[in-house]
Amino acid sequence: MSNYDINAIESLSFKEGVQRRIQMYLGSSTTEGLWQGLKEIINNSTDEALAGYGNKIIITVKEKDQEFSVRDYGRSVPFGFRENGENVLVSIFSKAHTGGKFDHKAYAQSVGTNGIGSSATCLSATYFQVESYRDGTAAIARFENGDNVSYKEIKTQEPTGTYIFYSPSKEVFKDAEEPLTYQRICDEVKNISYLNSGVKFIVINKDTNEEKEYYSKNGISDFILDKVNSPLMKKPILCSKTDETDEVEVALIWTKDKEQFYCFVNGGYCNDGGTPITGAKTSITNTLKRLIGKEIEPELFRKGLCYVINCKVANPSFEGQTKNRINNSNLRSLASQAVKEGLEQFGNSNEFKTISDMIIVAQKAERAAERERQKVLNADKEVEKELKKKSIMSSKLKDCRVHDSNSVLYITEGDSALGSFTLSRDSNYIAAMPIRGKIINALKNPLDEVLDNEEVKDIAKACGCGILDKVNVNKLRYGKICFAADADPDGYSIVCLLLTLFYCLMPELIRAGKVYWAQFPLYEVSVNGKRIFAYDDDELAPILRQYPNAHVDRNKGLGEMSPDSFADAAFGPNARLIQFSMEDAVAARNILETLLGKRNEERTKFIFDNVDFSVVDGE
Repeated sequence: MSNYDINAIESLSFKEGVQRRIQMYLGSSTTEGLWQGLKEIINNSTDEALAGYGNKIIITVKEKDQEFSVRDYGRSVPFGFRENGENVLVSIFSKAHTGGKFDHKAYAQSVGTNGIGSSATCLSATYFQVESYRDGTAAIARFENGDNVSYKEIKTQEPTGTYIFYSPSKEVFKDAEEPLTYQRICDEVKNISYLNSGVKFIVINKDTNEEKEYYSKNGISDFILDKVNSPLMKKPILCSKTDETDEVEVALIWTKDKEQFYCFVNGGYCNDGGTPITGAKTSITNTLKRLIGKEIEPELFRKGLCYVINCKVANPSFEGQTKNRINNSNLRSLASQAVKEGLEQFGNSNEFKTISDMIIVAQKAERAAERERQKVLNADKEVEKELKKKSIMSSKLKDCRVHDSNSVLYITEGDSALGSFTLSRDSNYIAAMPIRGKIINALKNPLDEVLDNEEVKDIAKACGCGILDKVNVNKLRYGKICFAADADPDGYSIVCLLLTLFYCLMPELIRAGKVYWAQFPLYEVSVNGKRIFAYDDDELAPILRQYPNAHVDRNKGLGEMSPDSFADAAFGPNARLIQFSMEDAVAARNILETLLGKRNEERTKFIFDNVDFSVVDGE
């Protein structure tokens, strides 16, 4: 055991802390951390744009070498030496809590507030160089593995601004399984451009010379229209609210897709949202409930809603250095007030009725779904109740005595087949239950009608493992479930319907390999006192070629087979049990939807592609 004493206590420098615990500063040692590091540099340039300096930012990428650069045309990073000899430019990129964003004199609103982000990027890089251009002078500081190795000031004709290029350390970002790509950067910068309307972002791939430009004129209005598919409105609702120091801008639009939200603070994306999202959700619920005049679940008001909140904040309070969540309490009320006013104005438009009708329909659908869920719960309770009584369908189910992995439930076609099973089975392990003809189509009929079907209830009770989202494979009362039907088109149709029923109600049993097809022969061939089974015409042909004088019987159905033949086919060493897979179930579903569903065009095509009309009787 190692000693834990005063010698075990370490003090890490800021550089060592960054390099050994990069997760604390950039959130991750994976590709996400690589992007966070570049974003910290881009944030500084967008902060300049927010402050009104510079309207163009150029970002270059070398994917192969993982080298990145950012050039802006803002006021540039201050440089020079203090009276105590401190190099300001070097300190900004190597010391914690060093920057110009603490007292709001240089920046009214900014993403960077802690003076850590760009320093963490610098100290976690194999090499990092910053060039600051101001008043005809360029100050150039270079760092290698977090150490400042050179600094110089030279004359320059470069326009005012800042240029940074660097390459992240592979040792620091040791968990990055893939590089930071040009496409990923383009996607992220595109989002940033929407939050800085009027600023041009140019992203250049130095490996291919590909160049993309991002510029937004209408800000979050452009952003939300770019993000949504199938909008239900011609244009988004735009609203805003401000107090003495901060401002919140909101855009909302309903779509046919799922709910989604985006929250930005001073140009930076907060993927976890925070107080403004909370305020917006509360206001959406309260305002729409009043405008529509109905009690509706809050999430249904936001069904298909996409909303974007852009916050400009003088003193943002983030949760963590990666700034995934904003905590300023005043943003909650600002967002709430903005949304309230925007929705009230929208309530006077022609489009409001379309949205309110959609919400009301969604409420009705949810209530119908809840009724179906209750039926499922009640069906499960009924099964459990019957199980406890040990009296499951005694009039139909011929149950077995032992229920373990060796037991089998045969779902048979008709009572005559049940009789054959009863006479031939080993009652210790073989159970059988009949169905009358073709069972209900689980795809064509509504779920509540399927659940009300007596045969479906009987099957569910016999299986004893629950249905839909209540299925528990471990509670299945048998090791296998086997479908047994006649070897003819009607029999195949019944097997297809049964498989589809299990696919819809108990798919986990199929995934677990519990569902089988017990195939029975179409022909029985007698040769010198020996019995040979043929399951179709293709299997019969070679038997007849080998034994041309053999006697052939065509089985009309399971109930017509002799007890010996049935026992041999069902339980003998050559019995055929075909295990179903989910792929088989999907295929069965597709066939049913084509032949028995609402796909008229597909049904017509299937018939003309698969039916030989030359052999069809008719005038």
